[in-house]
Amino acid sequence: MTLSRRRFLARTSLGTAALLSGACAGPVRTDPNPSYLALPKGPTGSVHLARHATKDWRAACEQALDAVTDTSSWLSRGDTVFVKVACNSPSEHPAVTSPDAVRAIVSVLEDRGAGAVLVGDQAGVEHVRLTSEGRVSSTRETMAENGLLAAIEESGAEFHAFDDQGWNSSFAAQADFAGDHWEGGATLFLPEVLNRVQHVINLPRLGTHSLAGYTCAVKNGVGWLRDDSRKVLHQKAATFFEKMAEIHHFQPLRDKLRVHLTLGDAALLNIGPDFGSNYDFDGILALASSEAVDHDLVASAVLNWLDGDDTSFFDLYTPYPEDVDHWNLGLVEDTWGDEAIADYEPLVAFERGRGLEYDRALSHLAMLQNRRPDRVAVKVGGDPLPDGLLAYLNGYGDGLVQV
Repeated sequence: MTLSRRRFLARTSLGTAALLSGACAGPVRTDPNPSYLALPKGPTGSVHLARHATKDWRAACEQALDAVTDTSSWLSRGDTVFVKVACNSPSEHPAVTSPDAVRAIVSVLEDRGAGAVLVGDQAGVEHVRLTSEGRVSSTRETMAENGLLAAIEESGAEFHAFDDQGWNSSFAAQADFAGDHWEGGATLFLPEVLNRVQHVINLPRLGTHSLAGYTCAVKNGVGWLRDDSRKVLHQKAATFFEKMAEIHHFQPLRDKLRVHLTLGDAALLNIGPDFGSNYDFDGILALASSEAVDHDLVASAVLNWLDGDDTSFFDLYTPYPEDVDHWNLGLVEDTWGDEAIADYEPLVAFERGRGLEYDRALSHLAMLQNRRPDRVAVKVGGDPLPDGLLAYLNGYGDGLVQV
């Protein structure tokens, strides 16, 4: 979802009135995921976290990659790599992936032997629509506004927007695992470019999100979806978080994802995904892991601490968690019309900041992977991070995260 300031003000007015009358706040799930807790504790997870006071994007990128993966073990000379960025709106970083991060990762991949490097996404439905009947606006236009297009072109990478490829350029995924929420993949349409590349690098940004609570590696997967699949995600919202997590577990994406890398000089707090308060890192913050679950567990914890360390006008109201269904219902109605409301299923948020088993998306993805880490080790690099942040992370999630 993308949320404009105008829409925010309109819906906030309605939401505030309903809240005062007791009619707006919805239920929030507070219980842990029993399927995840039933798993035996397994291997230790690993996350790289570093702050770089000097903005050497290339060095920060290389250090993060080398901390979590051996690129020579999977990248052969001439391989094609897709870099999936977050471009949900025309707003600049941190509302989207940093253009400097794009320049850095493309440079590193090319120097290490990659052939074609494709960089792309499809913007959020408030800004770009591609349906079977035609298209409204384009991701190219959106990236031209937020700086990502210039970064892609300057880097020498190939720009690849899914909405440029046409409606029939997507394929219905097929579930090779039990318990999916996409009708076996029949309602999950992914771009055909996934069948042509050898590797995928997930390059999200760090921020809060008015519906999902926060957005990073897992939420960035929504950008792969065709418009009809985005409708299913938001309309059948009772399993919104589970469906979002499953995107990364469908083939061929599952076997081609190599690294989840967040590289930025700021985070977006309080509202999101398009606007809110910006938290400046006074340098570059790098967060990386080969596992989306580990990456986002630490990312969500970092966001919690940043939010507590920041004071802004946007602290006065946030849709998440109590008002998410009000906002999601409005998105469905505004985007897909009144007929989509007939089959609507309410969205129930979870409490952020309580650990992996309470996070509906992460715990579900971990359950699908049959992977319950005994701990997630955070390996700190670069220049000093705030003492308060490290203290908060160490022991987060009932001791799961260890610095």
